[in-house]
Amino acid sequence: MAKRLRDVCKIREDETLWRSGRGFVVRDLPWTADKLRQLPPFEFENWAVIALGGIPNKAQVGDMGIDGRIYPVHATPKRRVAQPPSAGSTPPGAAVPQAVPQQPELDFMDIWYPIQVKQKEKVGRPDIDSFEAVMSREDRTKGFFVAFDYSQDALTEIDAFFRKTGKVIIALTVQEILEEQIAKKLA
Repeated sequence: MAKRLRDVCKIREDETLWRSGRGFVVRDLPWTADKLRQLPPFEFENWAVIALGGIPNKAQVGDMGIDGRIYPVHATPKRRVAQPPSAGSTPPGAAVPQAVPQQPELDFMDIWYPIQVKQKEKVGRPDIDSFEAVMSREDRTKGFFVAFDYSQDALTEIDAFFRKTGKVIIALTVQEILEEQIAKKLA
């Protein structure tokens, strides 16, 4: 984010400018993969989920293999404007019918993608198998997996799972998140 503010927006990272409302300051963020490796596991999970734009689970233990959820923007309901009844459609003195929303306001909350985070150097096939079970149990069509790297067996299993079920697992590395190269994969 800081790189984008400097390079694209031409805003300077400076404490004095920040105080006057013309600059920015980044504080307390892990800057490297090495620093992220040193974080406690639950803090690492929260960092990864938030970096993807997701919402971390409140329960860290017993989360059933889901460390966070992403609610896609396209799932938010569109505002509906109630149409007033047309003139002459209601007899004089009768109650005017009220427009009833056709979609409950929180229906979009059921459209979400699970996020699994592993603070491992290389995620293997067993980790992917477990996440596949989570996706099948929750009936999700897309999921995100974050780790430092993936074994070839893990990547092969992700591909096989897609060919077999049509469900997509997006394998993201910590380095891709740090370099902000995940936009295409999140779409």
